[in-house]
Amino acid sequence: MSRVTALLLLAVANIIWGASHAVGKLATDSFDPILLAGLRVVIATGIFWGLRIGRVAAVEHISHWQRGQLAALGIIAVGAAQMLDYSGLALTTSTDSSLMIIGEVIFTAVLAVLIAKEHLGWQRALGLVIGIVGVVILTLGGAPNSEYAPNRLLGNTLVLAALFCEALFTVIGANIAQRFHPLTVMRWTYTGSLIIWVPIIVWHLASGIFPSVGWDAWLAVAYVAIFTSVISYLIWFTVLRSAGSSLGAMSLFIQPVVGSLIGLFILQEPSSPGLYVGATLIFGALALATIGQKH
Repeated sequence: MSRVTALLLLAVANIIWGASHAVGKLATDSFDPILLAGLRVVIATGIFWGLRIGRVAAVEHISHWQRGQLAALGIIAVGAAQMLDYSGLALTTSTDSSLMIIGEVIFTAVLAVLIAKEHLGWQRALGLVIGIVGVVILTLGGAPNSEYAPNRLLGNTLVLAALFCEALFTVIGANIAQRFHPLTVMRWTYTGSLIIWVPIIVWHLASGIFPSVGWDAWLAVAYVAIFTSVISYLIWFTVLRSAGSSLGAMSLFIQPVVGSLIGLFILQEPSSPGLYVGATLIFGALALATIGQKH
């Protein structure tokens, strides 16, 4: 695979992820945030198993113990993370949510130092400090609360908590995740999280509070389940296994750019000097913390 092709494919994956913040924000108008997260995960899990049954995914031997490990990690990385993410998105703007990607970079780097004993280096350390300052300025000095985003401080905090859960999986589950094909890892982590999502969806159905929504709301669910959870990850891991992770780090800039542009110019979300200052610091932090990183 050529470098240009790899970058184009990575750009597509990050555009999908960047747009998912706006799509998810719109979907929370029709669905309870936790129900929305549950529908996304259940549909994506069905697709992952469909790929396995259709032998599109790799057929690998994985022990019961390893399945259990991935399933347990899935409760954190898919269960808790998605619940926190959509709950936060309902309270903040999609622009803020897309810029919070720096949180995953920060948490992963810090956990890698604490747990995996990796060397941080001055460049990444400076990037993390700048990123933290950017998040604080963005959250406290951004657009004021409104009916559209009733509690940005709490919302951004929940989104960051979701990213912490994902970073925890990245570091703790790195050893087992690297032994298997990404689709195998995704299938078992998503399956493990169903212990949370199935009861939630069943309860909504049994209690009669499952919302009656239009086709546009279901299209939003289909987007976050099919494109965000499945297609983008298929592209991402396929390219990285061929071209290396340094290209993946470079392409991460696309995601917050797309997310913030959609939020500001299509959804007409409010802006402020604090938002632009915070966003500038976050992009600078991404540059310092990711460019040139090989793992």
